[in-house]
Amino acid sequence: ITATGDGKSALFAVPILVHTEISRNPDLYPTFSVNIRKKPVGIVITPTKGLANNIVHELQEQFGISAFAYMHENISQMIRQKRNIVTEISECKFQIVCVDPEHLREREWITITDSETYRSNVIFGCTEEAHVIEEWGLGFRPLFRLIGSFFRGRLPSSISRFAITATMLPGAPFDSLLPYLNQQRKTIIHVRTIKLGYHVFIYLFKHAPNTYNRHFRVRLYSALAPDGYNQRTIELLKNDERCQIVIATKAFSLGIHAETLVDSICIGTPDTQCGGRVGRIRTQN
Repeated sequence: ITATGDGKSALFAVPILVHTEISRNPDLYPTFSVNIRKKPVGIVITPTKGLANNIVHELQEQFGISAFAYMHENISQMIRQKRNIVTEISECKFQIVCVDPEHLREREWITITDSETYRSNVIFGCTEEAHVIEEWGLGFRPLFRLIGSFFRGRLPSSISRFAITATMLPGAPFDSLLPYLNQQRKTIIHVRTIKLGYHVFIYLFKHAPNTYNRHFRVRLYSALAPDGYNQRTIELLKNDERCQIVIATKAFSLGIHAETLVDSICIGTPDTQCGGRVGRIRTQN
């Protein structure tokens, strides 16, 4: 965990450079207990396309490392160029590949990680922005919670596995919210930012009673969540007694009405409209 600008990308750039240099000039260096790869490669798990493209650009411009952002747009471009991206990755043509967790479930990555050439040269698996593993993994991108399973199950056990982030800070507890997990009153918790919403969601999710399905009990509504997930949240809030708490950003206040809401809490926002979303069924007040 280190601040933005501290050079976290060097953590996965330097190993590639070291292996490359020693493999090219073995007589200049002492013998190492670590097996030096001739075609060192690594995997960087990234949550967004923008971050993946930025990492690739930095690696190429600052370190001279060949890298590829494994996303639909770039894959399509490779196909138009009549290049086989799976073969090129398997043959270690790219020293670092940035990929999201969803793509790791595709059969192409089974082919890549089954390649003997790839397995004998991969030296690390890294997760960027590690703070979203739990936050997003419990919400709208559950495959984030399977990153570790991929590293352990599909890659050699001898490689390095690590995660980096600049924003994983110890958050203050939301102890005052816990009574709302047990009083059976449908509650909307308004937050100023999506980031704060995730922190509240994770905290309440962890403290929800184990006797309930927590994915029904506590829901997150935000502009970053898929439309289907948000719509499902509204349906559960209206029709399912198991759904007790919805944590929402401003998007929830813009014309969305759920008559079953009873209580409203604002965290980090003075927005007076947040109280106007509750109390529409007077018999429940």
